[in-house]
Amino acid sequence: MKHLITLVLLILAINSAYSQSNISNGDFENWHNVVVSATVSYEDIGTGPADNWTATLNSLAAVPPTAGGPGPVTVFKTDDKYSGTYAAKAVSANFPLGPATIFIPGMVGTAIMDNANVRALLGKPCPNCKPLRFKGYYKFEPVNGDSCTALILLSKWNSTTKKRDTIGYGKMVQRSPVTHYTQFDIPINYTGSGAVDTMTLLVVSSAGFNVVNFLGSVGQPGNTMYIDALSLDYPDGIQQVLMPEIYVRAYPNPASEILHIDLSKELKNGYLEVYNSAGKLAGSYGLSGRNNIVPVSGMVNGTYYFRLISGKELVNTGSFVVKK
Repeated sequence: MKHLITLVLLILAINSAYSQSNISNGDFENWHNVVVSATVSYEDIGTGPADNWTATLNSLAAVPPTAGGPGPVTVFKTDDKYSGTYAAKAVSANFPLGPATIFIPGMVGTAIMDNANVRALLGKPCPNCKPLRFKGYYKFEPVNGDSCTALILLSKWNSTTKKRDTIGYGKMVQRSPVTHYTQFDIPINYTGSGAVDTMTLLVVSSAGFNVVNFLGSVGQPGNTMYIDALSLDYPDGIQQVLMPEIYVRAYPNPASEILHIDLSKELKNGYLEVYNSAGKLAGSYGLSGRNNIVPVSGMVNGTYYFRLISGKELVNTGSFVVKK
């Protein structure tokens, strides 16, 4: 049986080549019941509404009858799993809504349903994320030639253009049946520049989805994808924490002589580990109080990653640049 993790980490285990981690509840062990009315309820991913780094479009079930609802539930808890106790079963469905029939794909990922505009809002904050690969296990039962997909998008907000710039991207599309759990392994191609601020992960039972406007989605109702054990690969030693309990402000960035580390609250037995871009330890520094100084004058120019640790617990991660 897999771990139930209390602090959501992206990095849990390290092998000789990469650091690999289960994405927050990426093993789909945690589910909670959502009661919409006396006659409508559904199960959704996570232990509750606040535990939703990966989510579904199941909240369409909350569309009231006066607006054409309830909408379809398209992701289900299943014991047909790759490992552990449960997996997610994504099943595409039609949603008759007035004169139109809207196609709703079964979707798991960093998406929140915007019921009023029949679209999904994508992405979760992930400052300075730079994973190498997106992995998971899946089975696929296509209907009438439909396909499924998994994708990852790393982006940053461009304050000049008022749009998002793509920094990294990876995608796989599967068209034929997959009868046994099989791993997808998606390399991430980094073509943009600058620091990532948002990560979007999607695993979808129908590849012809349009999250900006579901009226533009195409696919086959009943198209089914089983999903389990989602993970990300990072270079060895480099880690990323999601939903941190303690926030860190590291400045100036770039730094030349000293780096200020300001914490949202004090740590017990706190220290900071700093790694270079190759994942090698560049220094370890004890922390005291909420405001600390780390010397960087002896570090060569480049990007560095830090791990904030309290006792034996990893509580936050981040990065900074040394430039002299």
